[in-house]
Amino acid sequence: MLDYFLDKSSTVNSETQRKIWREQVRLVEESSSASNIASLLLAVLVAISLWDKTDKWLVAVWFICMVLVSLLRLALAFYNKKIIGTEKSHDLVNRWFILSTLLTAAGWGVIAYLSFPVAGINQLVIGFSVAGIIAGGVPVLAPLIRLYYSYMLLVLVPFSLRLGESGPDYNLLVAITVFFGIVMAMSARRINKSIMSTLDLRFHNESLIRFMEDARNQSDDLNEELASEIISRKRIEKELKKARKEAELASGAKGEFLANMSHEIRTPMNGVLGMLELLKASALDDEQEKLVTVAYESGDSLLTILNDILDFSKIEAGKLELENKAFDLQKLVSNIVVLMSNRADERNVELVTDIDARVSQRIKGDAIRLSQILSNLVSNAVKFTENGKVTINVSVVESGAGCCRILFEVIDTGIGIPAAVQKKLFSSFTQADNSTTRKYGGTGLGLSIVKQLVTLMQGRLGLDSEPGKGSRFWFEIEFETVADVVGKAVVPERAIENEMLQGKVLLVEDNPVNQLVSSKMLEKMGLEYVVVANGEEAIQSIAEHGDYDIVLMDCHMPVMDGFEASMRIRQNENANFKDITIIAMTANVLEGDREKCIAAGMNDYIPKPVKMADLKQMLYHWLNK
Repeated sequence: MLDYFLDKSSTVNSETQRKIWREQVRLVEESSSASNIASLLLAVLVAISLWDKTDKWLVAVWFICMVLVSLLRLALAFYNKKIIGTEKSHDLVNRWFILSTLLTAAGWGVIAYLSFPVAGINQLVIGFSVAGIIAGGVPVLAPLIRLYYSYMLLVLVPFSLRLGESGPDYNLLVAITVFFGIVMAMSARRINKSIMSTLDLRFHNESLIRFMEDARNQSDDLNEELASEIISRKRIEKELKKARKEAELASGAKGEFLANMSHEIRTPMNGVLGMLELLKASALDDEQEKLVTVAYESGDSLLTILNDILDFSKIEAGKLELENKAFDLQKLVSNIVVLMSNRADERNVELVTDIDARVSQRIKGDAIRLSQILSNLVSNAVKFTENGKVTINVSVVESGAGCCRILFEVIDTGIGIPAAVQKKLFSSFTQADNSTTRKYGGTGLGLSIVKQLVTLMQGRLGLDSEPGKGSRFWFEIEFETVADVVGKAVVPERAIENEMLQGKVLLVEDNPVNQLVSSKMLEKMGLEYVVVANGEEAIQSIAEHGDYDIVLMDCHMPVMDGFEASMRIRQNENANFKDITIIAMTANVLEGDREKCIAAGMNDYIPKPVKMADLKQMLYHWLNK
């Protein structure tokens, strides 16, 4: 019976439906006291009116039953409001409360049927009493619409039947009664929709706030502060405006956290990758070169993970921009195999590549995002395969003038994926089931990034899998062929690869490791350089010498940061402070950081970790401008 009166129109989960159900019953119980008293008063009026007009025993028994049922309803409502009990005991009380409400309606239906018709004035009393009971039940029982329908039918059906049995003179009154019932039902339905919408919104907001609170509890002190703010805002969960502001605060905190994390990780990564790049350029034997290459590519892979986190944030905000440069597709696939080989060997998995001969070696697109997609798919394939095989197939689906559509397939012989969970697999933080997470680890974020990147690249993504028989992940993307990009993206880098640069550079950097890395890079390029540790020293050095061609400016430093130093240099440009080129060399890589550097007076921007080829290309550009 309890489930029958539960409103199935709610779009939330079953647990929340139960909460909404209890709130509906609570609303009915809170409003029932006044209606209960009104029902008793009407019962007294009807009993007095019928006492001398019909069987007194019938009236007496009916009146006593109505009093007892009313007292029962009051007691049950008092218990739910004042007594602290278990959830199960409250559900039992709710069942009895609903039953007592229906008994009240049945009592009015019985008296209307058995006592009608009587004298004219008594008919009016009964008719108005029935109408009052039905109309008065609308605001009280509307939260439980099915209960109101049942309540109304228990009263009106016996009354309408008795009117119909009373002869043709009452047919019009029967029609009016039915019309009245329809109008009351429609009114109750409108009120119910408004109440259910409010309750749905309330409990949906509560679920959203709870999710945000759990996420923040896993963060550092900043997230803990936000979590406490969320807890305090739960008291006003009914207000949608407050919930929206809370979400905006969470988004800002996430952006600040990502910015700090990115800066702190990129600073030491610049030292690691920079030193490895310098070591690669030195005289090494084959074995040493192989070890250094693997170390560099592993560090680069770690940097890619950091970029994945930032990219997910950008994708969520709709701010991720794709590059369109020429790259070597075969080398890209080969690098992925090299990076994954150690992990594959640990799991006794054979990595195989099959690249269609029709695939152009060089194509134009976003190599970094394509590498992200393939790396995620191959990594997943290796993770869920043991003593098996993972194959990377690359083939041409369609080719035309200046473009080709390429199909990428990652096929494994692993555990496979049930059909029921394949559709939700590309959602954020989703894996096949909890046992998969416990056994294999991971957050389920990779496939969400894959889906969104493929969509951004205007491609198609799919999955074919069967439990125990492995999986096939595939995607199609259209690329421009190299014929459409006549060397402009490649030739300039080759032209200066072995060329020595001329000029004097002021390196403004507070981190000793980054000072050493950047100094060695500038030295290999043939440039003169001076190193200072903060913006104040940079201004002093320019004032004393004034013969620098370029300033490489870090942004975050003690004493004076790069932003303030750049603004002061621009404000004091004179004979000593000539129009010097200032290039930001910083670990700030989030959306808007480049614009902030330009606004401070810097000419260009290069993010850390800095690759020597990129730095050389930028210096060459500004030295020869």
